[in-house]
Amino acid sequence: MLKRIKFLLVIALAFISPTLFSQTTTSTISVSVKSGSGEPLVGASITVTNTATGVTYTGISRAGGRFDLANLAPGGPYKVQVSFVGMETSTRENIILSLGETSTQEFIMGDKAAELKEVIVAGTRRAAEGAKGGAETTVGRDKMANLPTVGRNLSDYLRYVPQAKINSVDGGISLGGQNNRYNSFYIDGAVNNDVFGLAGSGTNGGQAGIAPISMDAIDQFQVVLSPYDVSLGNFTGGGINATTRSGTNTFTGSAYYFFRNQDLSGKTPGVDKSVATKLADFKNETYGIRFGGPIIKNKLFFFLSGEIQRDTRPQPFNASTYTGASSQAQIQGLADYLRNTYGYDPGGYIDNPERVEANRITTKIDWNINNANKLSVSYRNTDGLRNNTSRSSTSTINFLNNGYVMPVLTNSGSVELNSRFKNNSNNKLLLTFTNQKDDRGAIGSPFPRVSITDGAGQIVFGTEEFSTGNLLKQNNYALFDVFKMYKGKHTLSFGTDNEFSSSTNIFIRQNYGSYVYPNLNAFLTNAPAQTYNRSYSLLDPGKSGDESINAAAKFNALRLAIFAMDEFKVNDDLTLTFGIRADHFRFLTTPRTDPFFNDTALAKITQYYDLDGARSGQIAKPQTAISPRFGFIYKLRDEGITIRGGGGWFTGRNPLVWPGGVYNN
Repeated sequence: MLKRIKFLLVIALAFISPTLFSQTTTSTISVSVKSGSGEPLVGASITVTNTATGVTYTGISRAGGRFDLANLAPGGPYKVQVSFVGMETSTRENIILSLGETSTQEFIMGDKAAELKEVIVAGTRRAAEGAKGGAETTVGRDKMANLPTVGRNLSDYLRYVPQAKINSVDGGISLGGQNNRYNSFYIDGAVNNDVFGLAGSGTNGGQAGIAPISMDAIDQFQVVLSPYDVSLGNFTGGGINATTRSGTNTFTGSAYYFFRNQDLSGKTPGVDKSVATKLADFKNETYGIRFGGPIIKNKLFFFLSGEIQRDTRPQPFNASTYTGASSQAQIQGLADYLRNTYGYDPGGYIDNPERVEANRITTKIDWNINNANKLSVSYRNTDGLRNNTSRSSTSTINFLNNGYVMPVLTNSGSVELNSRFKNNSNNKLLLTFTNQKDDRGAIGSPFPRVSITDGAGQIVFGTEEFSTGNLLKQNNYALFDVFKMYKGKHTLSFGTDNEFSSSTNIFIRQNYGSYVYPNLNAFLTNAPAQTYNRSYSLLDPGKSGDESINAAAKFNALRLAIFAMDEFKVNDDLTLTFGIRADHFRFLTTPRTDPFFNDTALAKITQYYDLDGARSGQIAKPQTAISPRFGFIYKLRDEGITIRGGGGWFTGRNPLVWPGGVYNN
């Protein structure tokens, strides 16, 4: 037995490969019915009930004594009841379903002492989710309630995933050693990672340092590193999928308030304990409320969540430690000079605290149309901002207006229809949208950015040079559909996975000008600057900042995918998955052509560099990616061990900021 385990482990490790993942929003129950002698029972009546919502599904076991019920809401609890003519009815309760997983329920039926009439239950059968032969972690509300959290965000919980590494600065999540921009993050199946790729955290709202959803609105989330189901795709880092709470037949709710300040925190991190000091005064506050229940019992349910976040983070500075040539009086004189001469207030420089604000709303409606159709509609809104101020240091005086403000707005929605058919098949249709706006702007009124060399120090004031024209709009629309049917021990899946993205990015640095002076006196006497830089749009005369819309990189992209898969349950211990997927990505917008570059500059550049035929006005034309895959799940029942593995070809997304540079004007 030990040799067999070692052999299978070697096979599993040999096939471990890059991660793929997609819009998992449901779970599966797989039922196996056998007689006391171990013979599969065909025609057993099976009833599955979600005891929280009263929803009931019925069906008949097929060849091999199997019955699979896919596209179930995660959680539960569920009750499974099995009956067969001449045998005792068997019931199993309190079954909790993890997101994206298949819960296998095996029933051994015993003979009845007395003969009864035949019982026939009319129903339809459901398919099972495709096998996922790879490492994955699912966290539900029970675990989330018991895990410690400081930031009230997903990163706190992902620290407990063995393959995850969290960047302590921006909260970026690396899975399997990959950059977070190669991840995909879904909420109720809708894309919520930063598709353009500017946020350090990799998620929508990340440029402002805020979470895209309230953790109290999440029911479960799943992290997947190597599933080999071909319906899952479009990234090569890691997959994070979250589902929101749903209402049940019982009205439930909560109100909460989280508070944290310097008195509830440790001392200075990263230094010896003997020299650690108390943190400067700060305040983090989060208020929230959630409520859910039935609109029509057993039929229609609602859920609503609201959350307010208000954080203030100090950036204290002891002016006496400044090593530059100017005194505090001279620096104050500079501020007075700017106000009196130019009517410009640069702000302070002693303590410019950062401020983070966020308002989050999550709503969801679940409608059990009938026993064959279930519709879920959810909507999420996050509106926030961050005042990102530059902290003064021993070598640099940063006035307040050298920082920037980053307002962010996310709107996202999902519509999911799960349908069962009488011909032993089922279908899942998922439509989603996500609209994201990041509008980085200046603090204070427009003014050139000025940097003054001050002996061994530096003085900086004016509009932050990368915030003069900086706007990003992203619109993402997706359609995912998978149809499943059964043939004996086989579950056949056919589907499509499509995504349309529209991006608008304005980035004009130093739009108000940027000056560098050799000393404070040179600036005060209006001497010539050492350097001067200014960028502006030739296509938008007389306009500045975000008004320079014609200079924006505006483009549309489309990803199309089709897939087919066969999940073969060889026996109760071994499941094999074979599938193939085709992904095609294309840019729908033709870039503008720069005649000067093609006619003049290109001839000079190619004397020294091989551009491989590249010219202005061209865009990459990705090839269709064909991805065959194989996966297996093998259970060693006596040892209580499950071995998963697989292999294949995989493809994923690239941050759109990379090809987006081609569209800059």
